[in-house]
Amino acid sequence: MDPITASVFSILFFIIFVATIVSIVRNPNHGVLGKFIWILVAFFLSLLGTILWLVFGRGRVRR
Repeated sequence: MDPITASVFSILFFIIFVATIVSIVRNPNHGVLGKFIWILVAFFLSLLGTILWLVFGRGRVRR
């Protein structure tokens, strides 16, 4: 993989990670400890942590 492609993927992943952290912090379904644990999961499991948050962590979405 050339350096430019790697840089683009790194920037894209960083944006997705920041959006995940913002989503965790703004979610009203979890307390402080739950949010802290989800942030640790997202940080240490990277892309898998983000996917886990989207599938299991968000809870019910109000319409």
